[in-house]
Amino acid sequence: MKKLTKENWMEIAFFAFILLVFTAWAWILPFNEGPDEYMRSRIVDYIVEYGKLPTGYQQEIMDYSWGFTYGFRPILPQMAEAVLVRVAMIWTKDAFSLIFAGRLVSVVCGMVFAGYVRAISKKLFDRANMQWLFTLLTVCLPQACFLFTYLNCDSMALMASAMILWYMIKGMEERFPIKNCIWIAVSCSVCILSYYNAYGFLITAALIYLGCHLKWSREAANPKEKKEIWKVFWKKGFLILGIVLILAGWWFVRNYFLYDGDILGLKTQDQYAEHYAMDILKPSNRQNYRNQGYSMAYMLFHSDWVISVIKSFIGVLGPLWYALRWWMYVGYALIFAAGILGILAEAVGKCRSRRKKSPTDPERLFWHLGLLVTILVPNVLNFWYSYATDYQPQGRYSMPMLVPLMYYIVRGVSFWIKWLEQRAREAVRRVPSVLVTLTCLWIAGCALFCVVKIMWPAYKDVEDKSVVKVYTMEELYGDDWEEKTDN
Repeated sequence: MKKLTKENWMEIAFFAFILLVFTAWAWILPFNEGPDEYMRSRIVDYIVEYGKLPTGYQQEIMDYSWGFTYGFRPILPQMAEAVLVRVAMIWTKDAFSLIFAGRLVSVVCGMVFAGYVRAISKKLFDRANMQWLFTLLTVCLPQACFLFTYLNCDSMALMASAMILWYMIKGMEERFPIKNCIWIAVSCSVCILSYYNAYGFLITAALIYLGCHLKWSREAANPKEKKEIWKVFWKKGFLILGIVLILAGWWFVRNYFLYDGDILGLKTQDQYAEHYAMDILKPSNRQNYRNQGYSMAYMLFHSDWVISVIKSFIGVLGPLWYALRWWMYVGYALIFAAGILGILAEAVGKCRSRRKKSPTDPERLFWHLGLLVTILVPNVLNFWYSYATDYQPQGRYSMPMLVPLMYYIVRGVSFWIKWLEQRAREAVRRVPSVLVTLTCLWIAGCALFCVVKIMWPAYKDVEDKSVVKVYTMEELYGDDWEEKTDN
């Protein structure tokens, strides 16, 4: 029997830790204390009761405040949740136990996500401490932990994003064998059927795939070999596309016929909202920066959108009520600032060094271009929604960028570590590595703190966690909510 190494024991401890955090959090959290959980759960209930998918038109899944249902959007996570709920019903009819069973889909997605992130870390970083910093920063970010504990679509989308990046990395190494192409297609299909804000990863996969073949074509020894490379490019590309069309294309064909050509279902959803929503929440009555004549630049620089998104990306828990401790925001801000400054310094240095060298490797160029797309797309969609539809500066809408963002953050931190080691005296060269280790422990501690010191005190006295708490407009927005709405 193979003896377990120190690294193996550390990984076992890590996965046991995050399983404990995710599971405990999912059990502590009362129903509907995660954003939109009630609306998602109605889809689950419909599938369990009727044994079929909702079309979005059903009154049973309608939210009459907002006037629409989530049945118009991809619902693969709710399909999986319905399966677990149906299985759990064999042993129990307890309402909260069934809710918890559905939440286990998010917990499992979180564990799978953690596994792929850990594997990615070993490919992207040489040093063990940087691997662990990347792993913990990505998996243990408080808002990410929260997403892995209740009924939503974000958790599966995050899992799919890590899967796509892992199989693209493997494809770059192994020249995209058939098995790898199949897994890329499966990962992209899961992404497609999970969450629109994560669709930037589809573009990223295509860019990396193209960049690799451009590099291999450039390295080809003769025209015949180059021709063969592009032949394989089209062959495997169509294989991936074909599998995606089979696994995920049916959803959009279905939408085309159900919603009169509206394949995304978003236009139909808005029409429903206009008809059924309470007056103040009808799309035509919602006050936003666009219909008030303000520019996007004005919202960007004269509102709290940026600060609110960054803060809630790090973590604002429950129904956006429970902020983290101030020292947690400061700590993460320092890590992010160090990483961003570091990656910019590294980029400037490499640009200067390449002026007189050979052209940039297309594989590397398209890799970074793809990752930047995955960061840009969810943030653009998040910003546009607040500007043109409904002002909701929430970090969870930008969460699909988590893995690529943390890659650049850790790479930037790694730049400063190497820079300090090269310039420091022998006696203090170990200090940066010690600081990284302490940072890793601090990150893990923050995740545990959120469960023990924020979530548990907030909900320990709730007698029936299956009951949906109905919030008044005053509770949600304050006594002056009408004035706020008008403004």
